Order: sequence, then C-alpha cells, then structure tokens
Amino acid sequence: MMNRSTFGKKSMNGQRPRVDRFIAPRELIPGQCRKMKWDAMARQNIVDDVWYTKYLQQKRYASYLDEAFGLDLPKPEACQAGDEQSVQLWPCIPRKRSYLSSADSILDLPTYSYAAFPELLDWSNDNILVAALGRNYHKWSWRSQSLISQGVTDYEIHCCKFDPQGKLLLVGTDVKRVEVHDTAQSKCIETNICRCQEDHHSPPAGYCSVTAVDWSPTGNSFIVGCSQGTLSTFSRNAMPISWRRAKRNAILIVRVSPDARYVTATAVNDDDVRVYTWPGLQLFSSLKSDWTIKALTWHPWRSALLGLGAVTSNLNARVALWDAPTGKVRRRTLGRHHYCLDTMLFSRRTGELVISLWNTDRESLTTKSYSQLVVMSDADTVVDQWGEGRTGLDRVRTMVFSPDGTKLGNILSTGGDERRRHRGGPVG
Repeated sequence: MMNRSTFGKKSMNGQRPRVDRFIAPRELIPGQCRKMKWDAMARQNIVDDVWYTKYLQQKRYASYLDEAFGLDLPKPEACQAGDEQSVQLWPCIPRKRSYLSSADSILDLPTYSYAAFPELLDWSNDNILVAALGRNYHKWSWRSQSLISQGVTDYEIHCCKFDPQGKLLLVGTDVKRVEVHDTAQSKCIETNICRCQEDHHSPPAGYCSVTAVDWSPTGNSFIVGCSQGTLSTFSRNAMPISWRRAKRNAILIVRVSPDARYVTATAVNDDDVRVYTWPGLQLFSSLKSDWTIKALTWHPWRSALLGLGAVTSNLNARVALWDAPTGKVRRRTLGRHHYCLDTMLFSRRTGELVISLWNTDRESLTTKSYSQLVVMSDADTVVDQWGEGRTGLDRVRTMVFSPDGTKLGNILSTGGDERRRHRGGPVG
C-alpha cells in the first residue's frame, strides 16, 4: 500500500536527521495525487471480486489514511456517454458501518428443498412471518418468537404474500387456484382460478399452477402468474380484472411498481423481461438479453427504475438497471468468478441493493456450497457482507425485509439441511 519514494529510504547512518519512516510530513504529500495512487494500486492488486476480503481491507485502509492526512475525496469526473463506470446506477444513502449479523432465530423447514418455486416466505407489517410448505402455511411472531397459528389449503402451495396492511394473505396453489386468506382467522375467505383458459388466441392449456403472486401498493388488487405463462389481475375480493398470455414457460416472478403504474414479469429460464401497464396488462416495453433472469426488484424511491439480477451463460452474475419509461439500461458484471445470483432486494430505508450469491467455482473444488449476502451502494462498492470466507453455507434463495426494514428474513437450502433464518441487527 505504501510507496517508499514518498516516505524516504531506510538508512543506518546515525548522523542523518531523524525522520519518521512511516509517517511522512504533510508537505511531502502532493495533495489528491496520493488518493488516486492508493486507489489505483488497490485496484491493480485485487485477486478476486469487489467483495473479496483483502480488497475491502485495502480500500478501508486507504480511506483511513485519507482521513488521517486530511485529504478530500477526489471529485468525480464528468461522465461521458456510454461510460457506465462513472454513472450512479441507483439512488442510495449507504450505511457508515457494517450491520449484518448472524441469525437471531432459526426455524427448521425440513421439506423446503422439494419446493419448485422459492417465494414461500413473507413478512407482514404486523411483524408476522409466514412460511408455506405443502398444503400448510405457518405463521411465526417476531415479537413473541413463537409460532402463533397455521392455515390449510386444498392444494399444494407454490407462493404466498401478505397484502400491504397485513390483513390478508394471498396464496397461489395447484389446479389454477388462488386463495385469499384472512390472517386473523387463518382461513380462506375468497377464491378464484387463473384465467389462462380465457385466452382464445393460444392453444388450450391443461390444469396450471399459480406460481407467482404480488399485491398492488394499495392492496386493492393483486396479480397472479401461472405455469402456462398467463398473467391475471384481480380485485381485493378476488374478482377478475384483466388477463393476458405473457410467456410460454411458467411465470417465475411478478412485481408491481411502487407507484402502481407498471407490473413486470419473467419466466423460468427466461432471458426476456416485460413491463405491462397496471392493472390493464397492456404491454408497455420489453427487454431482451443474452442472460438468464433470476431476480426482479423495483427501486423504492425511483418507482420506474427496475433492478434485474441475472446469470450469463458462462456463470457470471450481472445486475442491470432499467428505466422503464425511457428504456435506458445500464448493466454491470459483478465479478470474474462463477457466481449464481439467486435473489436480490432494494432496501426501503437506504436504497442499498442486497444480493444473494452462490460461488459455483468453490463449490466444485470443496464439494461444499459457498454463498454470501452482499450489500452494495453501487456496482463497485460493497458496504456490507455476510458469509465471505466461510464454506458449507446454505444458498439463500428467498429474502424478505421486516416492516421497518431493519431485519432480513431468508430461506436457505442445501438439500439436506434447510432452515429459515432471521438475521438480526439493523440491516437498513
């Protein structure tokens, strides 16, 4: 990290004036040039990705020296067209120190590895977590740290989500069925079926499964996606509003934008993301890529800014930011090693991006999973992480924030040891 030419050469001559070899006089440091050199050296010496421990330690030490010498951060240069390196990809107020901690609570979900779709966990604004398995869903209170009730459905559950008020639970199941449950009674009060049979412009579909659900921000309507690639919107009491055939494969993710203007969807093993108007489901725009889409998340502050998490054909994790109204896309590769991106979320409190990564290179070498959670303030800056440097960690396939945005609940899976963990400590 240190340049000997700046600090002078070591000498055994006892007559030489005493100069501290490790702390240079302030007047010998040529202003912000030292900052640029430290930063350049750190980038040249990295042997791994931006969240690699050694790189982060070098970066923190450079910041420490800047503060000790009273140096200002270099001003960003004016960005040029097409220069993604100097453009802020998303608005963010990053944290000042690390917050991510080990799990406060762990609950066993012994059959989670058999679930075909990962969105089986949600956290209501009443601090109740729900986990769905098979035909049952279990509600767990964060306040009392105990199970408080459970509900039953007639068919296998593939996805579930609380409404914004936490009074209703939306459950997607087999045989085209979507159910609305009263959370106080843990009982189904409304039900309907996917509208895929209503699309006369496509060949008749067999019985489908509801594979993805989401509520509008007001809670007055919701959307479901099915295994036949159809999107259907319903009112709060499960009355149909509109529907359309969107994909050929099973819908993996549906997300309504924070301002309820748009809804986005992608399918299993799909390289295409589409944005529709809400709730009429008229196609607004689409984005074709050469990577497999794994995660979709709208930015909470800039409601038309969509974050896409993907994996390339050579197993590089990528993040793209797509401004839906203008169609502008900026994309970044997160690392040189083979990482699978499983899920990601924007923090409502800070605008930071939380990403779940799974290193397939190290798994093949150690026969153990190697995963981590990474919190980023931009595509080059990691402000927090959990799991780096540890082997045998479970893959994080699903993440949800607590109502106040200070805790992160997630489901982890390795195939033999599945647990739901609620990471304590402020994360927002």
